[in-house]
Amino acid sequence: MAAAAAAVEVRGVPGDVADELLVLYFENRRRSGGGAVQSCRRRGARATLTFQREEDAQRVLSRTDHQLQDARLTVHPAAPRDYGKVVLQGLNPQTSRDLVELYVERMLNCESGVCSVFRSPRGDQALVQLPSPLSNAKFLALVEHVESRPLDGARLALDWVEQTDGVLVQWGEGPRPSPLSQDLLELYFESKRSGGGPVRAIRLLAGATVAVVSFQNPAVVENVLQKTHRLQDHSLAVSPHYDFLEPPEQEGAEVDGAPPGDTGTPFALLPLPEAFPRQLLQVELVLRELNAPAPECVVALDEAGLRVSGGDPLRQKWLLEHVQGVLQNVTPERLPFSAWVLDFLRQEDVRRRLAERLAERGLGACFLPAADEVLVAALRPETARLATELLGASLGRFALPLSERHLPALASPRWAQLQETLPCCLVRLEEGGERLEGLTLAGMEAENRARLAACLQESMPDEALVAMEPGALRYLQRYYQEVLAGMGSVTLLPLEGDDVTGLRLSGEARACQAAAELLQSLLSAIHTQTVTLELPGISRFLLEKRGQETLQELERRFRCTIGLERVRWSPPETQHELETSQEPLAVSCPRDAPCGQERLGAPVGAAGEPSDANLEEIKGLLVALQPPRGASPAAGRGSWSLENVEVEEEEQEDLYTAPEQPSQGAETALAAARAEEEEGALEEGPLALRSSAAEEEEEAQLLLAIQQSMDSARREEEELRRAVELSLTSWAQEQAPSADATLLSALHISLEDARQAADSAQVVVFLGAEEDAAPLARELQAALRAQLREERVPHAALRSLAPPCLAYLAHLERKHAVRISLDGEVAVVRGFADYPLAATRDLALLLTRLLRTEAVGDPGDACWVHWDPQGASAPYSVQASALLEQAWGRGLKRLDVFFDGRPFAIDFERMEEYDLGSARTVPIGRLPGSSAPVGLDDGEARLVQLVEGTEEFRETVRHFYDTLEDMHNKIRIVKVEKLLHPLLYQQYQLKKVALLNVCGRRDVERLLFHGTTEESSREICLHGFNRSFCGKNATRYGHGVYFAVKAVVSVQEMYSPASSDGNKYIFVTRTLTGDYALGNPSMRAPPLREGDAVPRRYDSTVDNLRNPGVFVIFNDTQAYPQHLITCRWSKQP
Repeated sequence: MAAAAAAVEVRGVPGDVADELLVLYFENRRRSGGGAVQSCRRRGARATLTFQREEDAQRVLSRTDHQLQDARLTVHPAAPRDYGKVVLQGLNPQTSRDLVELYVERMLNCESGVCSVFRSPRGDQALVQLPSPLSNAKFLALVEHVESRPLDGARLALDWVEQTDGVLVQWGEGPRPSPLSQDLLELYFESKRSGGGPVRAIRLLAGATVAVVSFQNPAVVENVLQKTHRLQDHSLAVSPHYDFLEPPEQEGAEVDGAPPGDTGTPFALLPLPEAFPRQLLQVELVLRELNAPAPECVVALDEAGLRVSGGDPLRQKWLLEHVQGVLQNVTPERLPFSAWVLDFLRQEDVRRRLAERLAERGLGACFLPAADEVLVAALRPETARLATELLGASLGRFALPLSERHLPALASPRWAQLQETLPCCLVRLEEGGERLEGLTLAGMEAENRARLAACLQESMPDEALVAMEPGALRYLQRYYQEVLAGMGSVTLLPLEGDDVTGLRLSGEARACQAAAELLQSLLSAIHTQTVTLELPGISRFLLEKRGQETLQELERRFRCTIGLERVRWSPPETQHELETSQEPLAVSCPRDAPCGQERLGAPVGAAGEPSDANLEEIKGLLVALQPPRGASPAAGRGSWSLENVEVEEEEQEDLYTAPEQPSQGAETALAAARAEEEEGALEEGPLALRSSAAEEEEEAQLLLAIQQSMDSARREEEELRRAVELSLTSWAQEQAPSADATLLSALHISLEDARQAADSAQVVVFLGAEEDAAPLARELQAALRAQLREERVPHAALRSLAPPCLAYLAHLERKHAVRISLDGEVAVVRGFADYPLAATRDLALLLTRLLRTEAVGDPGDACWVHWDPQGASAPYSVQASALLEQAWGRGLKRLDVFFDGRPFAIDFERMEEYDLGSARTVPIGRLPGSSAPVGLDDGEARLVQLVEGTEEFRETVRHFYDTLEDMHNKIRIVKVEKLLHPLLYQQYQLKKVALLNVCGRRDVERLLFHGTTEESSREICLHGFNRSFCGKNATRYGHGVYFAVKAVVSVQEMYSPASSDGNKYIFVTRTLTGDYALGNPSMRAPPLREGDAVPRRYDSTVDNLRNPGVFVIFNDTQAYPQHLITCRWSKQP
């Protein structure tokens, strides 16, 4: 844009003025107002100067008095460059136009007729209209190409041109009606029909045979050039205007009216501006009639008008005036006709036949179709009337009925060719589409009608269907494409619907039959074979893009097609019930503790250990039954009275451990002993003391045997009762099968069928040779097996998955098109591409929701028991108690669990166990245990390093790395240690219970990070977090202890500076955040809650209420340092 603004066009430059002189003039600021000139392009009397600065160009344009060597120069803003046109210079004037066009097409590498070439009158230059604009780089490359390729012995040059604001106009081919008129051209090119606009100037050249039309808006030039123009029923030739395209000025004008080339014979000329007089004078009879009054003269019609020559000049003048008077008295007859009839009368053969018929009748008249009427012109009115009658009688109409089968023939190429060859005939389809209406000359109706009817009958299409499988259709389209393309006499339409597949043939009956026979022969040569593939998820893989790419590669190698029409796969339409809920899940485990185990978590030793324990318990009960009287001093020290026993038990009551209850068998044995004692007391008096330890041992053994016998009998009765209940339930279900059972069975069968369909696929192979079938099947199997992938997921809970979880594994198999097999504690997922990886992600999400079944016999766990209808309590198994404790700790209201393969529901609000199979409900209870953390037997605090590969180690490391964000690859873990501190843990648990009671919700605890120094890490392990050191790193949200939600904050050097050996120390803490508020630097305690009746503070403060990233606590017991992660930089940030 800047270059265009600094360019000036100079017009009127004398030919003898050198370019250097012109540049020096415009660089002289005093004379021209200009400045430094960057470039000068000279073309004839015009020159384009480009100044280095735009201001210089503006000063030159502001002045109007430019004069150089007595020549007045005019300056104008230079037109912008036209990237769609170039000028070819240096042509040999003798070179033919065809050769120049071939050269241009070769240089531009384009097809014939795409670009336009306008040759200058001198023949040394040619303007080339490009098919598309050229960039500057392409233009320079084309310049080099043209300069290196001479044409017809002449070395050529290529230059660009400016956008023109004018067009060059002249009459088209054929006789020229009259000289060009400025007024007529101005009116035409300013009309919408021409596509032009306001005309700035019109300049006539070469005796008014050529005109230069300049527009005020240069943009309309392209619109004018793209249209075809007609004026006075004659075509106009319009081309872009440039100086070198203008015709040379004529050196001599016509003298005395003598045309060029005439020797000077005098003549008289009558211009004929209107069309119908010229049309009338083209009739030989009319010229003869006009020439009759002066036979010595010759009347002839040429491009300039009516020329009268020969004879006396006065006689010529008289005859010319006579002709002019006769023509002025001619009044044409006007016959209105429809547009269809007018199109018919404009046909060249129709006009010729009508002229012949007028000549046969001796009528000197003519017909001239106009916009909406026909002008009938003659020298005398009676001749015009006879010609009008002849015209009406010469029009013949006919109709041809059509059927639906004829309609396709109207769109065929043969029908268009027939219409062009029909003599003096025009055909159209009626509005209703039921008939063809024809217009011809009288006497030609039968001939044209017969030809049209024959064409319709021969072109009436017939149809045939060649059915085939979709794979065979693709085989023909791919490998017999040339054969199908060669069936030009028929139309082939591929059908690929669900009901039919094949090729529909449309065309003439004989051609359709021959084409169908050819297609059948091609199909019979194709070998078809079905290949069954048994691979996990094969159906989904084949139907997706990656599988189809594998098949396409084999199709190219073996020149075959592989059909997948028999392959079916679809994912489940609905989500699995485990996906719609995120509640924790329970694994399948035993319900009751092993026989003889009285307290949940008690160690189970050898077979003799429970018997010894029961024996000691019975001995204690026997001692308790000894009477207080009659005891010797020695015996008194080894035994107690009941009263003393009760007092001593009250003094030594354990406030933190639930008292052990004697087993049911022991109570039974004790009752039996009391009955015998009472009976003996009635007979013999008070119970005597045992005289020896042997007798005491013997009596205890006897009571133990009685207890074991009664326990065995009771177990047998209970097992018999359960067996009877199960038998009755099974019999009732078999006698009355419910609709739900039938539906579930059908659903199970359907799911199994869907899984098998996903793992099995039948593909149909179409080949040209039968011997290629076996190698193709082997290659197909090998290529697909190479795409199989396997993922392994280890987890301890996989050994005891509940039936819903196993059903979810089947759902994952169908959802991801994989096969999942369980091998102990490892799930093996096999499938194609990334299907196993996606399935393992869903499986991992399931496993994270499973409640753990660690041992619950540690002091920090509680004991869960249930009561039978008789009121006897029984502890749950270790695994069941662990599940219930975790569910209760998470605040669940209900837990669905499988005990011994049977479904149960645990209601924690009502503290009930519901057996879904027997519809029985029993109460349950939780006996709280010690508050010490797992693994502590004494009060000593110590760090225990976690073994890599354990579940606790993996979970801790995963949580740490998941929150490192962009520092994930910059931190390397050295070791992970677990802190065992009974005192701190008990304080933390007490604080947690208090917080739960106040908040009334379960999510008061979070797992957060705390970075510190090596020295401070030892202090924290011994004494916990101390608010006395607050403010060391931050007080932005209060004077307390700071914890981060993400580890990426804690690993920063300002929070966890590296020690001398490069180690960093990060605590993973269990933190009681409770209800929190937004903190500020002035807070030394959480703010008070608003609206509470009793003044109560928040539990912690945060940096952001909506998405907290930092928590601050103000109570030392609100955090327990559970794990200590020692890490170091793998690469400095």
